[in-house]
Amino acid sequence: MRRLLIGLGSLLFMLVTIVLVVPLFLPKDEIKRQVVQQVDQRLGWRLRLDGPVSLSLFPAFSLTADKVGVAGEAGADGIEFAKAERIEFGLGWGGLISGNINVTGIALEQPDIYLEVGPNGTTSWEPRRDLPGDNAPASAEAAAPTSSATEPAAGEETSSAPSQGYLKSIGVDRLQISGGTVTWKDQSADQPIRISDLDLTLNAPDLAGEVALESQFVLQDIPLGVSGTLSNPLGMVAGEQVPVSLTLSSGENSLKIDGNGGIKPARADLALEAAGPSLKALAALAGQDIETDPGAFKLDAKVAGNEAAVSVADLHVLLGQLSLGGAVDADLAGLVPEISGRVVLKDGSIADLLQLSGQNLPASGKLSADLAFETVGLTGEELVAGLDINGTVRVAEGEIGGLGLASAVGGDPEADRLTNLAMQVELEGLENPISLSGALSWRGEAFSLTGEAATAQLLAGNAAPVSVTVKSNRLSAGFNGQASRTGAVDGAVNLETADLRGLMAWMGQPLGTGGGLNRFKASGIFGVKGDTLSFEETRFTLDDTSGEANGRIVLAGKPSVTARLDLRELVLDPYLGSASKASGGSSQGTGSGGASGGQRSNSQGWSTAPIDFSGLKAIDADFKLTTREIRWDKIKIDQSALSTTIKNGVLTANLENLALYGGKGTGMVTLNGAAATPELSAKFSMNNLNAYPVLRDAADFGWIEGKATINLDVTSRGGSEQALVQGLNGTASYNFADGAIRGINIPKMVRGLSIETLLGWQTNPSAKTDFSSLGASFQIQNGIATTNDLSLIGPLIRMTGKGTTDMPAQRLSWRVEPKIVPTLEGQAPQPRRKGEDKKMAGLGVPIVIEGNWNDPRIYPDIKGILENPEAAYKQLEKTGGELISILKGDKAPSQELVDQANKVIEQATGGRTQIDVEKVIEGKVDDEEVLKAVEEGFGLPQGLLGNVFGNKKKKN
Repeated sequence: MRRLLIGLGSLLFMLVTIVLVVPLFLPKDEIKRQVVQQVDQRLGWRLRLDGPVSLSLFPAFSLTADKVGVAGEAGADGIEFAKAERIEFGLGWGGLISGNINVTGIALEQPDIYLEVGPNGTTSWEPRRDLPGDNAPASAEAAAPTSSATEPAAGEETSSAPSQGYLKSIGVDRLQISGGTVTWKDQSADQPIRISDLDLTLNAPDLAGEVALESQFVLQDIPLGVSGTLSNPLGMVAGEQVPVSLTLSSGENSLKIDGNGGIKPARADLALEAAGPSLKALAALAGQDIETDPGAFKLDAKVAGNEAAVSVADLHVLLGQLSLGGAVDADLAGLVPEISGRVVLKDGSIADLLQLSGQNLPASGKLSADLAFETVGLTGEELVAGLDINGTVRVAEGEIGGLGLASAVGGDPEADRLTNLAMQVELEGLENPISLSGALSWRGEAFSLTGEAATAQLLAGNAAPVSVTVKSNRLSAGFNGQASRTGAVDGAVNLETADLRGLMAWMGQPLGTGGGLNRFKASGIFGVKGDTLSFEETRFTLDDTSGEANGRIVLAGKPSVTARLDLRELVLDPYLGSASKASGGSSQGTGSGGASGGQRSNSQGWSTAPIDFSGLKAIDADFKLTTREIRWDKIKIDQSALSTTIKNGVLTANLENLALYGGKGTGMVTLNGAAATPELSAKFSMNNLNAYPVLRDAADFGWIEGKATINLDVTSRGGSEQALVQGLNGTASYNFADGAIRGINIPKMVRGLSIETLLGWQTNPSAKTDFSSLGASFQIQNGIATTNDLSLIGPLIRMTGKGTTDMPAQRLSWRVEPKIVPTLEGQAPQPRRKGEDKKMAGLGVPIVIEGNWNDPRIYPDIKGILENPEAAYKQLEKTGGELISILKGDKAPSQELVDQANKVIEQATGGRTQIDVEKVIEGKVDDEEVLKAVEEGFGLPQGLLGNVFGNKKKKN
């Protein structure tokens, strides 16, 4: 036993000595030379071994060198396509005995390999010379007899001989790379392809047997792994179909290929399997990027084909709950490939489909499709351009959320989703329009949807004809024009609703209280390009207003609107109400005169509600408007022109031309809604207006006729209607020429004093006070208009006056002084006969107009009429008139006077007393009771009429 152990120890010592000592005596330079020679002979590459070289016998016979380089044909120019920090050559043991070195393996550490394809097709790794296997077939072919055309197999074998010989000449059992970098650059590509962190092991002990590959690397920042086996590479090169098994992996995603394949001729019969938790990562393997990852995927298919045709059968793709099945056939025999196939989807998930399209929105519902397709082309663009699809796509029980529309409609969360989606898309070849029909619900409102589009042009990235119609109980809308995938549209748009105000309120954009804004209809040419919406030849109807518009809206930043409006008519009644109502409900004054004793109307005064001008700061605008007619209740304005701008919250309206009531006008209005307190200024000038119709229509004021000139220049500040009226300051003036005051004959009233004098004068529709001019100018301060230069000049009267109009309080306080000439019928004065009474010449009775402007009191201002009734009666007696004649008994009252008196009493007292004037005159009623009833009815001081008329009766 001891001898055995000593023998084993001696043997071990000898082996160690051989491993350590023998390499010191081996001819390194010779081995190095032979290694370089074998690389040159087998691969055609020049090997540079400039660094230290060492030999080793353990664990295998090998040669190791540092700082090495490899050059191909391009090496003649000093360019090396591969460099490495270290290279190790595995050497056959037989070389130790025979002296002929045989390279069996190569291991590279941190190689940097640069593979470049030049403009003329040459490569950086091109062998420097013809290899032994390349010439053999040529000589053999020359020596062989000419074969007939019926012997293609021999030709095929002969053509494969060079590649087979090249593979045999390599004769390397193992290739190993660690920490390598590979760069591929093709002149036809914009960017090079870079592989880093390459760890590779290739075992090929027998090229007629199985070759195994294991590798890990990073491709364009994507970690990948490739592994697999290939049986009989020599047979594949020779034209045989051999087993292939290959796996491509990235993380947990994998693609497996199993089957048989051949190179010459190219043919394959493969089974494909792909699976993984991330479709996005798999798409990255193919150089594609999808925005949203739908998650796990699985793919199964069988691929079979050759150089003339390829078919994909039993295709099954599972993406989340989206399951696709189908088949594809490709005909490659012609100059241009022809591809056809069918795709079937049953009860797929809308959510998964949205994720595939890059839309990560909450969704539910079922999606189904049955599509057959055909296409031809060599490139992706040609394949898309030649695509033809027939079939149907359906959506059922669908719901999509996350639309982000709640803020646009007042915060309603229901606005963020579409429900009850039921759609059907029909495709009858891309040469024919794709058709869409279906229904959906939004915010509880049901909509129907129909449309058509030229799909082929859209898929090609071009603008294409598109038509869409949407209808609901609230509105109908449609588009017919051109659209592109970039979002640009250009075409005819129509919109119609029976209740625009209700529609806007439902959309979360209420228009405020008021009338109108009901029926709306518009149609025109609309275009969208970037942030700009343009509209041309847009005909619209809003309530009773209609016209045409052209312009554009820029939505970038603060919206900007530029428009030109040409209206046939502008009807303001729906928005401003009736003019007669707006004026406070006053009548013409033909029956509610001063006898009311200052009774106030039902007017509620000015509104104190805040007026919101913030909308002026929301947009900038530039409008030009022309209209053939403007109507507001009875007011009619003929052809007019208006320009309006809104800039930084300031509205400026320039009334360039107003044709109204036989005259013309201009004006300017400025409203500053950006100020802390809104500011308003207005300046108007109107000339040669027909006064009677304009005052009648505008203010239900029928007292004045003639030609009118009106000027207004005012400013104000305030946040409500009342504040704006209270803040009015400026000037105003009016002048009426060649007209008359209707309903009252001032000369006759003053000359012929009657019972109306005491009760307050009443209007008479048939009476007039003619004048050649009537005018006044006003100074307005804090809403109170004051004048001191009222002037009326007529053939029978001269009148001056002054007073104030308190607009905030809606009250009048005026005093006018008419002076008349002594004619009884209001005709032009005639020469008096000799001895005729001259006391009436220049007679004047001041008149007071005071009270609420809707119902003022109008009465003569006879000094002391209430303080000293008896003296007032004497003054009336001196003046004369119908009343005094009747009281004296010199004249019997006419029935007309009796009726008028009863009417006056009823109007003046508001029906508070019942007095029959005829019974009073006939003496059928006690005088004192009558006078007492009159005093109570008119609110006169108790005993007033008794003192005046009772005393006079006693004297008579």
